Amino acid sequence: MSSDGKKRKPKVIRGEEGKRSRHEEQEGRYYSEEAEVDLRDPKKDYQLYKETCEELHRLMAEIQDLKSKGSKDASAEIEERRIKSCVHFMTLKKLNRLAHIRLKKSRDQTHEVCATFSTHKITSCL
Repeated sequence: MSSDGKKRKPKVIRGEEGKRSRHEEQEGRYYSEEAEVDLRDPKKDYQLYKETCEELHRLMAEIQDLKSKGSKDASAEIEERRIKSCVHFMTLKKLNRLAHIRLKKSRDQTHEVCATFSTHKITSCL
């Protein structure tokens, strides 16, 4: 890689001053989403997902129509729809993260049950 490219910022790690590093801040955010999963209804999240996809589809179609017309006045409208589309993409990303957290929790619970079951099975055979 050439040295002209973008350089990464070094990780900020401060110990005794009591300030958190960037990595710890991200972990804190992750755990807050884990807690949020317990508060949110998966059925409502699925409904939000469907509505967001439909709205995103509609916005993309509108952008394509505005671009095909080719008028100069449409650029402001296109930009407005792009911004709305970005918000919908952020919603989809959030829902995807929550779905992954739900899946991880479900797997962990399954492994706990399997481990408990196998322990009981082994002790009952003795």
